[in-house]
Formats: sequence, C-alpha cells, structure tokens
Amino acid sequence: MQMNEMKIRLSALLAAGVAITFAVGCAVSTAAAQNAALNSDRAMSAPNDDAVILHWKQHWTLDHDGTVHQRNHYRVKILNTRPIGRFGDPRIGYLNDRDKLIFHKAQATLPDGSVLPVPDYSFNIVGPDDVGGWPEYADWREMVVSFGGIEPGVILELDYEIVTPPNDLPWIDADIRLDDDYPVVERVVSITVPSNVTVNHRLDRAPGVTVDENHAATGSGATSTCTWTAKALQGDRGQPRSLPWRRRSPRLRFTTCPDSTTWASRIIDSVDRSAAINNSIKSFTDTAVENERDPVERVRKLATKLSNSFNFVSSSRAMRGLACRQAGDVLNANYGNTLESATLLLAALRSLGYDARPAVGVDAAAWNESDQIAPTGSALAAALVQVDLPQGAVYVHPRLGMIKNPGVWGRHRVLTLDANRRLHQTYLYARGERDPSDLRITGKIAIDKTARATGELRIHLTGAFYDPAGLETAEKQKSLIEKMVARVLTDFDVDSHSVVTLSDDSFKATANVVSKANLKKYDRHHVLKFGDGPAFLNSFHLPLDRTLRHSDVYLGGRVHEDIDVTVEFPDTWWTSVSPASLPPAEGTWGRASQSVSLDGQSLRFHRAIVIATETISADGFGALSRAVNALRSTRHLVLACGE
Repeated sequence: MQMNEMKIRLSALLAAGVAITFAVGCAVSTAAAQNAALNSDRAMSAPNDDAVILHWKQHWTLDHDGTVHQRNHYRVKILNTRPIGRFGDPRIGYLNDRDKLIFHKAQATLPDGSVLPVPDYSFNIVGPDDVGGWPEYADWREMVVSFGGIEPGVILELDYEIVTPPNDLPWIDADIRLDDDYPVVERVVSITVPSNVTVNHRLDRAPGVTVDENHAATGSGATSTCTWTAKALQGDRGQPRSLPWRRRSPRLRFTTCPDSTTWASRIIDSVDRSAAINNSIKSFTDTAVENERDPVERVRKLATKLSNSFNFVSSSRAMRGLACRQAGDVLNANYGNTLESATLLLAALRSLGYDARPAVGVDAAAWNESDQIAPTGSALAAALVQVDLPQGAVYVHPRLGMIKNPGVWGRHRVLTLDANRRLHQTYLYARGERDPSDLRITGKIAIDKTARATGELRIHLTGAFYDPAGLETAEKQKSLIEKMVARVLTDFDVDSHSVVTLSDDSFKATANVVSKANLKKYDRHHVLKFGDGPAFLNSFHLPLDRTLRHSDVYLGGRVHEDIDVTVEFPDTWWTSVSPASLPPAEGTWGRASQSVSLDGQSLRFHRAIVIATETISADGFGALSRAVNALRSTRHLVLACGE
C-alpha cells in the first residue's frame, strides 16, 4: 500500500480525541516554533505522566469550490506502555468512494535519534465497530496505522490530510478539547476559508489561548485564517464522576454555519421531506396501535413499537452530510441513523392523522442560546417529533417514547420552527434538577418473641428517586416500593402496600413489611441490619473507593435523605450491639449525620444527609466520602438483641 494517497471518508471521532461531526482538520506552525517546543526541558521531562504531546496542530481549509481539507499533525513522546493503544495504533475512519487521504509523515524517532518510518504493510484496513454490519454503511472502513520501535522515550509523529469533495458537507464545524489527558507543550488550531465565509467561534475556560486573524490575497482568491494557540497545557485525566470534558476543560468551538436557525432548519427540513407515507408505514402503524382509541395511548403504543423493533445506529458517521433516507426505505431496512429514526416516526404519526412536526434536541451541556453561535454537530442529541394532541403538544423521542418535562431526558433543549420559520426553544429539565431529590422513609418495626419482625414504613420520594413514566402499572409501583424497603432493611418482604400519591412531583406509599424469616441468631443474639448504607447511593453513585481527588465530583443533582425508623423488641430482650451514631459531618457539599437513641425497649435509628450541590469540589469530597463510607460500615448498620 502506498503511503502518500488513498481514498478515505471523514471519521466522526478521530483517535486524537476531537469530537467532529461534519468536517475535521489540522494546522502546521513554523519550524522555529516546533523546535522551540521540542527542545523545552519541560517538554522532554515528565516523570509523573505516561506521555507528553510535544506538538498538536490541526487545520481546516475550505476552498472556493467547496472542497474541504483537514490536516492533523501531532508529535507525542511515549514514557511507558500505557498510552500505546491510543498513539501506537491510531485509527482513521474513511469511506472508500468519497474522500482522499494523504499521509505526509508517519514515523517513530527512537531515543538514540534514529528514525523508523511506518512501513506500507503497517497500514491496515479494519471494519469500524460503530457502523459495521449495516449495508447502508458497508463502505466505511478504518485505517490502522501501526508504529514500530515502541519503547519508553520514543517520539511518534503522525501527519495526515483528508480531502473531502465539494457539496458533501453542509458546513465545517468542530468542538475541540484543547487540553488532553496528557500534558501538551504546544497546541495550534486554525481554519482558512474564503473571505466571504464567516467563521463563528467561541472559547470556554481558555484564558491563556491567543487568537490571531489574518487575511491573504485579494479579489476572488481572498481568504481569511483564524488561529488559536495554547502552550504548556497541563494533563487532565478525568476521574470517576468527573465533569464531562466539555464542562471542565479548555474548549474551542467553531462553525461556518451562520446561525442556530439555519442549523436547526437544515435538520428539520431533512427529516420533514423524507417522511412520505406508504402502505408499509400504514401497516406498521395499524399493527402498533391495534384497536386503541385514546390519542395518548395510540402515540405511546406506536412509539413503544418503534423503540422495541427498530435498530438505532447512533454513530454520527452514519449522518455524513445529514443523510436521511425516505421513511419507507428506513422501515424496510429496519435500521437507521438519528434523523432516519425520526422521519420514520414522523411518517407513522402522520399516517394516524395527527398534526406532527420535526424538532431537534440538543445537549444543553454542549450548547445553549447564550453561546451566540450555531450548535456544532456534537450538540445534536436527537431528532424528535412534536405531536399536537387534544391534551396539548407532546414531544416523542424515537427511542425513548413520549418525553416528560421534567423527565429522564432532561438537560436538553428542543428547537422547533413556527410557520414563519422562527426558531423557538424549550428547555427540558431533568428530574431533581430544579429542586433537591428527596428520599424520606419513616416507620416502626416490632420484633416478637419468636424473632419475627413486622412493621410499617411510609415512603416519600421526589425528583430523581422515581420516574412516573415508568410506574404505569401496579406491578411496577410495587417493585419500586420493594427496592426502597430493601435500601433501609435487609431481608424483609413487602407483605402489602398502598400508593397514596403518584404524580409528576411526588410519590408517597405505605408498605407493610415482614422479615423473610426469623431474625438471624448468633448464640443468644438476634441481628437486624439496616440496609447497606445511605439509601441515596443506589440512585446517586459516588466514587467512594478513593478520597483524594484532583477533579470535582459531578453528582447530577442535590440530594436529601432522611431515614427515621423505630425498632421495638420484647421486654425480656436487651441490646447487645446497637448501630453507632455519627457526629455531624459538614462541608461545602452539605452535611451528614446519624443518631441512635435507646428508650427502654425501643431504639430509634435516624440518618440525615443533605448534599446541597450537584458538583462537589475535589477538596470537599474527602469529608463527604469519609462520612458516607462510615455509614456503610457494619458498626453503623447492625442492631443485635440478646434474650
């Protein structure tokens, strides 16, 4: 295989870690700047890191005829074996019949200074995992570049260019993380466009990045170039429950799309014009709704049928150029990309006679109206359908069904167009986003002389601790109650229950509980265990294995837990072991405590936890972690009574 040229299609996500949807590229800086960075003592010594990225340059070029060039060039010093998978065998996605790939350089510089180019036989084609196996994407491949000479201290250099023909991409955009898991000595991103094309851009959390704009030539050949440069970026490898990089790292976005209305219109129009109804779609719809007459249930059944039977291809590679086949073709194939699943849903709903229109869902963490630029492709979360029903307009997600607000598909914005093509936005809240999620369980447990325990618990949940959309049946309601009881008492069954309130705001229920058998006995002592620790952990996970953090912990919402249970035991029994009390632990995150009090033959167990912020600082997390881990320990959860 020749190194210099081959046909290739743009990858939606390059191995370099840059999220790119409709186009990608890279830049070249001056040789002087390269040498200065390479000879930096700081660049060449990083004993606490696995690798150091010496140079990372990306450049996008839009020619006057619409051809797009993307160039990606990096030099990375490998310090041990851990980063070899990423840098030693990078993958580049391509489509055989569209793009051209040009390798400018692929080589390893060994610690002794000798250079080992990547031989032709080390360029190998493999099938992509994300779109492999679907006929529509059969031409997608990945080129694996396998470097030789891998050892600590080697410098790997890869420089390639992808050329995309005119009219394949509606615009160029990119959403770029400027720093990396590893230190970056020099980072350069640039884009060159004809002077009549505007590049809208935005920097976030990047105070040290310099921006340079210049113009070249005149007349019809005039171009404009915008360059962003950063140096000495520290490595920032995410930890469990870290904020996503788009919310914690230096971030650059740019797009040649003029505005949000243009962006949303292109997607909405693509879905709308593909939603033609045919007999296959009518048959699919009739089978889904059967004899149902209630409008809401008809929509729900149709959405459920689609969700259960359709194969959703979520990779953005499948959406090159916002591809969207006709709804009938999508149904016959029974698989499709984000837009195609929506156009099939749209056609099916219209076949029922409903007034239905496409809408666009964007990730609110990736874009909001204050950004003042159009969303990049990374912000596209789904194509939705808005349906007008007698009860009002509802949004339907092709995979998730009817969307509630607040609901499980929160922290998204829905973009719609009115009859005058004006853009409107609706924010979808996550459950527990506006108000804290409350978990309150109170009640009394009585142990008889046979060591059988029975009692009543009152359960009150709000926010993210339950989802009303998943509690339509009595069986599902009972399952939720059983799970909540298990968080408080070990080895208990729900004998009977009643649901007092089930609304979008609150779930209240009463559960009559009974121990599955007589309490376990050790010698003359009977043991009752209060769950496995704080009850909120099953809904809001914390990385409790380590208390030392270098990044904040993203919990996703504020939490209140209040467990207040009284246990009564026979007159002739005494407490040989009781759960330990935990003095109040407090911090910027909130507070946690547990108190245990004994009054005659009655023991009161009360645990109260308030986490007052959805993002816990790295410095403050240690105190919370220690408190929660203490509450998970046996000494804080076990009651033993002797007889």
